[in-house]
Amino acid sequence: MTAHPLRSTSRLTMPFLAHALVGSMVLAIGCHSPASQASGARSATNAPQAIPTPPRPAVIALAEGERRFLRGETPLLIKIDPVTTGSQRMVLGSSDLPAGDAIGMHRHLQEDEILLILRGNAHVDLAGRKYDAGPGGAIYIPQGTCVAVANAGRDTLTTFFIFSSPGFEQVLREVSSLPGEPPKRLSPAERVAAFHRGHAVANPVDC
Repeated sequence: MTAHPLRSTSRLTMPFLAHALVGSMVLAIGCHSPASQASGARSATNAPQAIPTPPRPAVIALAEGERRFLRGETPLLIKIDPVTTGSQRMVLGSSDLPAGDAIGMHRHLQEDEILLILRGNAHVDLAGRKYDAGPGGAIYIPQGTCVAVANAGRDTLTTFFIFSSPGFEQVLREVSSLPGEPPKRLSPAERVAAFHRGHAVANPVDC
């Protein structure tokens, strides 16, 4: 299949791409007996362990994962990474941005990223160009590319994020809080430092 470049202010409608990619990644990482599936799903929802674990297959439901909150109100699920499943090669998670919320401008220095939109509509600022993306849309963010995403509608913006290698998930843990904890408030300098530890740049000035 030939890939077509994104067009500015296009609707990025790929009706089956989000479900196909997420489904193939989650379902193809292993086959279990029913008992093994239940065990793997439960382990994905536990609090992170102190050290990464050996890679293990898992079947992870839509609402499962290590649950955290950004700014105290934006739900975040880390589903596949060195802590939750022992993966040393990739990261998968999801987030629900409420109306009016946004992911600020940033860039990743070591990983490619894919954002898959399952629900809602987004304004995307990608490499200096503006796009609109709706359900089924896929956003490819090469290493070193500036990106910002804003919820463009009244509905929740649900996205799945995929990183080509681990690293930034630890930043997400640093800047988010666990259920029941008070919202984590970071100063601009603390946020910049956390991104730096995850090989990323917060609010780059040259985008």
